[in-house]
Amino acid sequence: MLIIDSIEGFHEIEGPIGLSMGTFDGLHIGHQQLIENLTTHCEEEGYRSVVYTYSNHPREYTLGTKVPRIITLEDKISLFDELGVDILVLLKFDELQRDMSPNQFLKELLFDPLDIRYVTVGFDFHFGKRAGGNVELLRSYTKDKDVVLDIVSPIARYEEKVSSTRIRNLLFEGNLTTVNELLGRRYSFTGEVVHGKHVGKLLGFPTANLQVDETMNLIKSGVYISMVKLGKTYYPSVTNIGFNPTFNQKELNVETFILDFDENLYGRKIKVEFVKRLRDELKFDSKDALIEQMHRDIEIANTYFQFTS
Repeated sequence: MLIIDSIEGFHEIEGPIGLSMGTFDGLHIGHQQLIENLTTHCEEEGYRSVVYTYSNHPREYTLGTKVPRIITLEDKISLFDELGVDILVLLKFDELQRDMSPNQFLKELLFDPLDIRYVTVGFDFHFGKRAGGNVELLRSYTKDKDVVLDIVSPIARYEEKVSSTRIRNLLFEGNLTTVNELLGRRYSFTGEVVHGKHVGKLLGFPTANLQVDETMNLIKSGVYISMVKLGKTYYPSVTNIGFNPTFNQKELNVETFILDFDENLYGRKIKVEFVKRLRDELKFDSKDALIEQMHRDIEIANTYFQFTS
């Protein structure tokens, strides 16, 4: 997959293309439907498939507030590649795009410089200054052009629309089962293994402490059965997200105990995929009580992997 990070590079794309546009925050099953439509149509017609999206969230630029990410940028790029996209246009949302009128966006940024033959976007796609452009304007603009326009309807699960906002709320609630269903994959994040307070090692359970992007929308504190991806290999694990209340820690910690594993991971990046929620984070009366609970957690995880492998 070719990655382009500038308007100039975007406008150098030659030949007929299919295009999908959006923030793709989370790349959930609704977004994946768009990408599937794009890659399928482009393969049938011999076009190159192009996704136009942003390295930052537009609301972060327009409102000056952080928008919690459901997926790290690194993982987002990898997933686009896995989904079969030929070209990923990954731009930083800036003043130029913020101030473009909807018609400027369509004419000057897209259709004049590029040979666009197919466009697929979500039903709620907006573009241009103050998000003034919508799918009706896009439909009107392309009606006299040699362009196939494919507007994807909302996808619902449990009688509610799949959306990034809904997924964020479910992460806050710790509803991992529904989160994974709406994402179409396991909720995960990639982080670097760093030195922590070595509490796990002192308890007899050496853990990998992860430095996670501060913009990530982490799942509710608690203990989870997980899988750790190191390189191309997966390892069963148990992950704790929280504040280690037994030891009165103030900072949020993400710690993963990899089952039957004994390698130095400091400085390496690992991906943690969340499989099943085990329990809330608890404060124990003693270190021994905590160790006993950790043994139970690991036993449950081992049993789970034994029957699902």
